[in-house]
Amino acid sequence: MARFMRAERASVAVEFALTAIPFFTLLFAIIEAGMIFFVSATIENSLNDVGRLIRTGQAQTGNMTATQLVQQICNNVVMVSNCTSNLKLDVRTYSTFASVAFPTPVDQNGNLVTTLQFNMGSAGDIVLIRAFYVWSVISPLPVGLANNTGSTRLIQSSIAFRNEPYTS
Repeated sequence: MARFMRAERASVAVEFALTAIPFFTLLFAIIEAGMIFFVSATIENSLNDVGRLIRTGQAQTGNMTATQLVQQICNNVVMVSNCTSNLKLDVRTYSTFASVAFPTPVDQNGNLVTTLQFNMGSAGDIVLIRAFYVWSVISPLPVGLANNTGSTRLIQSSIAFRNEPYTS
């Protein structure tokens, strides 16, 4: 027994086993955080492009639907599974910028609400567009990554503008 206690040949393997689990957990959390930020940036950029369609009146004169606008966003977003079915749009019009409100997108249980609006407005209207995507956190260390119910993160982006004076 004393000889076994003095042996140091497997100490590196034991030390690696003790540090490998926290190391790989942290590594996967860092990779997933990077993926979340990348997806957030691509959704933001794509929402700006869709906002331009609404702002210039192309979406209104082309009678575009919410589904078509979601598809337009998803065409530019990468690393997102089931984008067209999981991405939700909320498009609202307001009379002044001071009256623009951001209603909460989740209910008391943390689920995305199903009462989102779709009103692109007309020329001169103030429009608020919000996009929501629920990301399933797969990292074994969801601390800080999950901001919604369970192990999910609600990725959201918004843009507000006044529609240009287009003709229909």
